[in-house]
Amino acid sequence: MSLSVEEMNKQLPVANALPGEAVPYYMASGEGARYEINGQLVTVIARAADTGGIFSAAYISGGMGAESPFVSHKVEHKTLYVFDGILHVWLPGESRILTPGDSVVIPPGTPHAYRMASHYTRFLNWMTPGGAEAYYERVGTPIDSHVPPVRAGRSASLQEQAEVGAEFGITFPDVERVTPTFKHDAGLPATQSPYFLSAHEGERLASYQTMFTYLSRPANTGSNYFAVHTKGAKSPYIPLHFHSEHTENFLCTEGRMWLYANGREMLLTKGDFVHAPAGTVHSFAFDSHNTQMVGFLTPSVFNGFFEYFNKPTEDYMYTEGGTPYMDMEGFGRAQAEMDLTVVGPPPQRRAALEIS
Repeated sequence: MSLSVEEMNKQLPVANALPGEAVPYYMASGEGARYEINGQLVTVIARAADTGGIFSAAYISGGMGAESPFVSHKVEHKTLYVFDGILHVWLPGESRILTPGDSVVIPPGTPHAYRMASHYTRFLNWMTPGGAEAYYERVGTPIDSHVPPVRAGRSASLQEQAEVGAEFGITFPDVERVTPTFKHDAGLPATQSPYFLSAHEGERLASYQTMFTYLSRPANTGSNYFAVHTKGAKSPYIPLHFHSEHTENFLCTEGRMWLYANGREMLLTKGDFVHAPAGTVHSFAFDSHNTQMVGFLTPSVFNGFFEYFNKPTEDYMYTEGGTPYMDMEGFGRAQAEMDLTVVGPPPQRRAALEIS
């Protein structure tokens, strides 16, 4: 049974546990439901049961040579985002050598495969809608470790993977692997098609000491979600607000940031995750120089919000210094026209005040 907006406003976030219902929660890097699959560590940080059936997410990590066969998802739209190491990713007829900050967007029905090409590689596997993450539990072996195993345990055969995968609309097509290449990929396609995107590329907008970059738009994801990368200087909290129609999800990729949700203040560093369902009163602040995060917003009703108070730019880095400002007129227009309800001024820091 889902909570009303009023009930969600008061729900204290769960910490370092999958809640089993669509409530706000925090997951520190490395925490989650962990499984070994053929020498790789799969750390599930969001299941359909935790998100109201709208997405799931997992970190996948391993050593050099760890790989997957070609797979294709009948239902899920996916984004892979590289956090650590070097990852080779294949699509039909092409392949890329990806490094941290690079991503690949994969529509349903698209065969894809990967191989880890460094001694420690980690990437995020985002899937909308959720459900297929149950495959990991069925095929994998539960593991207590927070790092990939030194030596692989039980291996799941391709036949076993295919039999389980069939229950979730996952198939394992036989596709040729072309030689991986390093290529700079910029720009988003106009339609829902698979694409690679190099770090810091995408549609960029800037304001005071902050840059927002769209990694995907609704046109790229069947309107299921969109993803935006944010980087900026140290900054105070933004006004307290909530959304009634969409879920906002925060992943810190560099630096450190504060996330305030329904009265709980949380410090996020690289790999930490916060799920803020519709109705969660929240705010965030960057707390170190050049902090970076990726936000996944689903469904995509909030697309275009950042245009209200930022200007398009061809630059790749924001400029430090200058007179602090926030376009409150633009923010006010967004409140009047979009899924945004402001409920108060920016919160005051309460936790770890000795951090500066």
